[in-house]
Amino acid sequence: MNKWLIGCCVVLLIGVAGFFVYKNYERHQTPTAVHVEGVDYALTDEPADLEKIGKSAGKVQKVVDRYELPKRNLESNFLKKGTELYFEKKQSEPLNQMIVYERDGEKFIAREMIYTN
Repeated sequence: MNKWLIGCCVVLLIGVAGFFVYKNYERHQTPTAVHVEGVDYALTDEPADLEKIGKSAGKVQKVVDRYELPKRNLESNFLKKGTELYFEKKQSEPLNQMIVYERDGEKFIAREMIYTN
């Protein structure tokens, strides 16, 4: 009886540990992102063509936890508060929207995140 109880406890501990390892791994898969007007954009290190920069989309108003996706307008999980965001002058494709953000004095592209199930 004692060995059976110890065996059950070991199996339970291994299961709980595995669950937390998986959740931690899943959490670290969150991309750097910014949320603008109902759309999530994944930040890239792709330099922006300065001729394609259009009107201002605003500035980052709030920074959320790094491993959480932003949910409200002008929130980011990576960009600093006050970072300027710009729309593209002419959206090339409706499913491939881009915005431009500034980091360290340079401008980069953030692409729309497309979710698949």
